[in-house]
Amino acid sequence: MSKLHVVFDLDDTLYPERAHAASGFKAAGELARREWGIVGLADEMTRLLDAGNLGAVFKLGLETFMPDHTQHHLDALRQAYRDHEPDITLYDDGQWALDHYGRQGPLGLITDGNAKVQQSKVDALAIAHHFEAIVLTGALGAPREFHKPHPRAYEIIASRIGDEDDQYVYIGDNPSKDFVTPNALGWLSIQVIRERTIHDQAASVPDGDPKHRITTLRELPDILGF
Repeated sequence: MSKLHVVFDLDDTLYPERAHAASGFKAAGELARREWGIVGLADEMTRLLDAGNLGAVFKLGLETFMPDHTQHHLDALRQAYRDHEPDITLYDDGQWALDHYGRQGPLGLITDGNAKVQQSKVDALAIAHHFEAIVLTGALGAPREFHKPHPRAYEIIASRIGDEDDQYVYIGDNPSKDFVTPNALGWLSIQVIRERTIHDQAASVPDGDPKHRITTLRELPDILGF
């Protein structure tokens, strides 16, 4: 008899990614204050993030306070961000989902990004014990080579937590990458839609629409039946 295995995304699915960004900006801002006498950089980077400048926060932030900055300054800020110990907590429904579905069978986790940074999030949230298998796609090869929607992470998860005839559900937040491969593999795909997330304006890609949409993980039993 086949089983249904639950696999989660991490950022903005189980905890708010913006909280991690703010935590990292605080560490980078402290470096800037200590080393270069800059005050207010963390607040400025948070403002830039909320304004939609996702890929240029460090550069634009430094330009505000240090127009003549060099690549060395940018690299130092980014390193402080990557190396900091995150101050983050699970969503209430994220904690509920891990407790509830962890009692039903082995869980999986797939998360994109720098492997060291993603591991620090897992450690800060103290959630590793909930999962039979965790795949940090950044640890699988060259930067972004195996990021979603590449199928490798999903294949690894299936090989570690289930049998050949088992079924899977992937629960994520980002329709630009999270659901393409689960859909192609015949998995059930569910998007949790939350307010004020970093990628809340991400557009769906072809074949990337989830099969179901929810606003809290507490709705999962209505879809999964358990």
